[in-house]
Amino acid sequence: MAQVYPRISNPYMPNGTPNLTNAPSPAYASGEIGCAFNDQNTGGSYLRVYVDSGATSGTPVGAVKPGQVAYWKNQPGPGSSNSAGLPTVTNDPRFCDLGPTAAPNRVAGVFQVAATTAPGTNGSDGNPQLYYVDLILQKNAATLAASGSVGAGQYATANTTANSANCVGTAVNTAPPTQPVGIWTTATTSTLNGITVGTADINVGFTD
Repeated sequence: MAQVYPRISNPYMPNGTPNLTNAPSPAYASGEIGCAFNDQNTGGSYLRVYVDSGATSGTPVGAVKPGQVAYWKNQPGPGSSNSAGLPTVTNDPRFCDLGPTAAPNRVAGVFQVAATTAPGTNGSDGNPQLYYVDLILQKNAATLAASGSVGAGQYATANTTANSANCVGTAVNTAPPTQPVGIWTTATTSTLNGITVGTADINVGFTD
Protein backbone atom coordinates (compact mmCIF):
# COMPACT_ATOMS: atom_id res chain seq x y z
CA MET A 1 0.00 0.00 0.00
CA ALA A 2 1.35 3.41 -0.92
CA GLN A 3 1.97 5.80 1.94
CA VAL A 4 1.79 9.54 1.43
CA TYR A 5 3.67 11.79 3.84
CA PRO A 6 3.95 15.56 4.20
CA ARG A 7 7.06 16.78 2.41
CA ILE A 8 10.05 18.73 3.69
CA SER A 9 11.49 20.94 0.94
CA ASN A 10 14.68 21.91 2.77
CA PRO A 11 15.17 19.71 5.85
CA TYR A 12 17.49 20.67 8.67
CA MET A 13 20.44 18.24 8.82
CA PRO A 14 21.64 17.88 12.42
CA ASN A 15 24.45 15.53 11.38
CA GLY A 16 25.18 16.96 7.93
CA THR A 17 23.58 14.19 5.86
CA PRO A 18 20.48 11.98 6.19
CA ASN A 19 22.74 8.91 6.24
CA LEU A 20 23.94 9.97 9.70
CA THR A 21 20.90 11.57 11.31
CA ASN A 22 20.77 10.52 14.97
CA ALA A 23 19.77 13.56 16.99
CA PRO A 24 18.11 14.10 20.37
CA SER A 25 14.79 15.67 21.17
CA PRO A 26 13.59 18.31 21.33
CA ALA A 27 14.09 18.52 17.58
CA TYR A 28 15.37 21.83 16.21
CA ALA A 29 12.60 21.69 13.61
CA SER A 30 9.94 19.57 15.30
CA GLY A 31 7.50 20.00 12.40
CA GLU A 32 9.80 17.84 10.25
CA ILE A 33 9.18 14.71 12.34
CA GLY A 34 6.82 12.41 10.45
CA CYS A 35 7.64 14.07 7.12
CA ALA A 36 9.48 12.79 4.05
CA PHE A 37 12.06 14.37 1.78
CA ASN A 38 14.42 13.69 -1.10
CA ASP A 39 18.15 14.27 -0.82
CA GLN A 40 19.99 15.17 -4.02
CA ASN A 41 23.38 14.24 -2.60
CA THR A 42 22.50 10.65 -1.69
CA GLY A 43 19.82 10.08 -4.32
CA GLY A 44 17.46 8.69 -1.70
CA SER A 45 14.06 9.44 -0.20
CA TYR A 46 13.71 9.46 3.57
CA LEU A 47 11.23 9.61 6.42
CA ARG A 48 12.14 11.47 9.63
CA VAL A 49 10.86 9.75 12.78
CA TYR A 50 11.59 9.23 16.45
CA VAL A 51 12.99 5.89 17.65
CA ASP A 52 11.34 4.13 20.57
CA SER A 53 13.49 4.57 23.69
CA GLY A 54 12.87 0.90 24.50
CA ALA A 55 14.74 -0.34 21.40
CA THR A 56 17.79 -1.37 23.42
CA SER A 57 20.23 -4.27 23.66
CA GLY A 58 18.02 -5.73 26.38
CA THR A 59 15.26 -6.73 23.92
CA PRO A 60 15.15 -10.06 22.05
CA VAL A 61 16.00 -8.34 18.75
CA GLY A 62 18.67 -6.14 20.35
CA ALA A 63 19.63 -2.51 19.80
CA VAL A 64 18.96 -0.87 16.43
CA LYS A 65 21.52 -1.68 13.73
CA PRO A 66 21.98 -0.20 10.24
CA GLY A 67 19.98 -2.13 7.66
CA GLN A 68 17.26 -3.34 10.02
CA VAL A 69 13.65 -2.65 9.18
CA ALA A 70 11.70 -0.17 11.30
CA TYR A 71 8.16 -1.02 12.38
CA TRP A 72 5.59 1.59 13.26
CA LYS A 73 5.04 1.92 17.00
CA ASN A 74 2.94 5.04 16.55
CA GLN A 75 1.87 6.57 13.25
CA PRO A 76 -0.25 9.64 13.89
CA GLY A 77 -2.53 10.94 11.20
CA PRO A 78 -5.94 10.46 9.60
CA GLY A 79 -7.07 6.84 9.65
CA SER A 80 -4.33 5.79 12.05
CA SER A 81 -5.05 3.26 14.77
CA ASN A 82 -3.41 5.71 17.17
CA SER A 83 -3.82 9.30 16.03
CA ALA A 84 -2.19 10.81 19.13
CA GLY A 85 1.45 11.03 20.08
CA LEU A 86 4.69 11.27 18.11
CA PRO A 87 5.67 9.46 14.89
CA THR A 88 7.71 6.67 16.49
CA VAL A 89 9.26 3.46 15.18
CA THR A 90 10.97 0.42 16.68
CA ASN A 91 13.03 -2.54 15.49
CA ASP A 92 11.17 -4.80 17.93
CA PRO A 93 8.06 -6.32 16.33
CA ARG A 94 6.57 -6.99 19.76
CA PHE A 95 5.90 -3.27 20.07
CA CYS A 96 4.42 -2.68 16.63
CA ASP A 97 1.28 -0.56 16.92
CA LEU A 98 -0.91 -3.38 15.56
CA GLY A 99 0.91 -6.17 17.40
CA PRO A 100 3.78 -8.53 16.50
CA THR A 101 1.79 -10.58 13.99
CA ALA A 102 1.02 -7.46 11.95
CA ALA A 103 4.57 -6.08 12.15
CA PRO A 104 5.76 -7.54 8.80
CA ASN A 105 3.08 -5.41 7.13
CA ARG A 106 3.86 -2.28 9.18
CA VAL A 107 7.36 -1.45 7.92
CA ALA A 108 7.99 2.30 8.04
CA GLY A 109 11.42 2.22 6.42
CA VAL A 110 14.97 1.00 6.87
CA PHE A 111 17.40 2.17 9.54
CA GLN A 112 20.72 3.65 8.40
CA VAL A 113 22.34 4.15 11.80
CA ALA A 114 22.70 2.45 15.16
CA ALA A 115 20.10 4.75 16.67
CA THR A 116 20.73 6.08 20.15
CA THR A 117 18.19 5.39 22.89
CA ALA A 118 18.02 6.89 26.36
CA PRO A 119 15.35 5.09 28.41
CA GLY A 120 14.49 6.76 31.69
CA THR A 121 16.11 10.05 30.68
CA ASN A 122 14.42 13.40 30.13
CA GLY A 123 15.48 15.88 27.48
CA SER A 124 16.14 19.58 27.95
CA ASP A 125 12.40 20.22 27.59
CA GLY A 126 11.58 17.93 30.51
CA ASN A 127 9.93 15.31 28.31
CA PRO A 128 11.24 11.75 27.83
CA GLN A 129 14.41 11.80 25.73
CA LEU A 130 13.95 10.44 22.19
CA TYR A 131 16.32 10.42 19.23
CA TYR A 132 15.22 10.96 15.66
CA VAL A 133 16.59 9.36 12.50
CA ASP A 134 16.01 9.43 8.76
CA LEU A 135 14.70 6.07 7.55
CA ILE A 136 15.25 5.01 3.95
CA LEU A 137 12.05 4.95 1.91
CA GLN A 138 13.66 4.74 -1.53
CA LYS A 139 17.31 4.22 -2.37
CA ASN A 140 19.29 2.03 -4.72
CA ALA A 141 22.09 -0.29 -3.60
CA ALA A 142 21.32 0.15 0.08
CA THR A 143 22.21 -2.09 3.01
CA LEU A 144 19.32 -4.26 4.17
CA ALA A 145 19.27 -6.85 6.95
CA ALA A 146 18.80 -10.34 5.52
CA SER A 147 17.62 -13.66 6.87
CA GLY A 148 19.19 -16.64 5.13
CA SER A 149 20.08 -16.72 1.47
CA VAL A 150 18.64 -14.24 -1.00
CA GLY A 151 18.70 -13.99 -4.78
CA ALA A 152 19.22 -11.15 -7.20
CA GLY A 153 15.85 -9.98 -8.49
CA GLN A 154 13.90 -11.48 -5.60
CA TYR A 155 11.53 -9.39 -3.52
CA ALA A 156 12.93 -8.39 -0.16
CA THR A 157 9.94 -9.01 2.09
CA ALA A 158 9.61 -8.44 5.82
CA ASN A 159 10.41 -11.53 7.85
CA THR A 160 7.56 -13.13 9.81
CA THR A 161 9.88 -14.89 12.26
CA ALA A 162 9.49 -13.65 15.84
CA ASN A 163 12.09 -11.21 17.16
CA SER A 164 13.42 -10.33 13.72
CA ALA A 165 14.00 -6.99 12.01
CA ASN A 166 15.15 -8.25 8.63
CA CYS A 167 13.92 -9.35 5.22
CA VAL A 168 13.83 -12.66 3.38
CA GLY A 169 14.05 -13.40 -0.32
CA THR A 170 10.78 -14.17 -2.10
CA ALA A 171 11.26 -15.98 -5.39
CA VAL A 172 10.61 -14.25 -8.69
CA ASN A 173 7.02 -14.80 -9.95
CA THR A 174 5.89 -15.52 -6.38
CA ALA A 175 3.45 -13.19 -4.65
CA PRO A 176 5.10 -11.40 -1.72
CA PRO A 177 3.79 -12.95 1.53
CA THR A 178 4.33 -9.73 3.49
CA GLN A 179 5.11 -6.08 2.82
CA PRO A 180 7.76 -5.71 0.08
CA VAL A 181 10.66 -3.57 1.24
CA GLY A 182 12.58 -3.67 -2.03
CA ILE A 183 14.38 -5.90 -4.52
CA TRP A 184 17.56 -7.78 -3.70
CA THR A 185 20.19 -6.77 -6.23
CA THR A 186 22.73 -9.49 -5.44
CA ALA A 187 22.84 -12.91 -3.80
CA THR A 188 25.91 -11.88 -1.81
CA THR A 189 25.45 -11.36 1.93
CA SER A 190 27.92 -10.33 4.60
CA THR A 191 28.06 -9.62 8.33
CA LEU A 192 27.81 -6.04 9.53
CA ASN A 193 27.58 -5.08 13.21
CA GLY A 194 26.81 -8.68 14.08
CA ILE A 195 23.89 -9.19 11.66
CA THR A 196 23.58 -10.57 8.15
CA VAL A 197 23.02 -7.94 5.48
CA GLY A 198 22.64 -7.80 1.73
CA THR A 199 22.21 -5.13 -0.91
CA ALA A 200 18.80 -4.08 -2.18
CA ASP A 201 17.02 -1.36 -4.11
CA ILE A 202 14.66 -0.21 -1.37
CA ASN A 203 11.15 1.04 -2.08
CA VAL A 204 8.88 1.07 0.97
CA GLY A 205 5.46 1.72 -0.55
CA PHE A 206 6.17 5.42 -0.99
CA THR A 207 4.65 8.10 -3.19
CA ASP A 208 4.93 11.88 -3.28
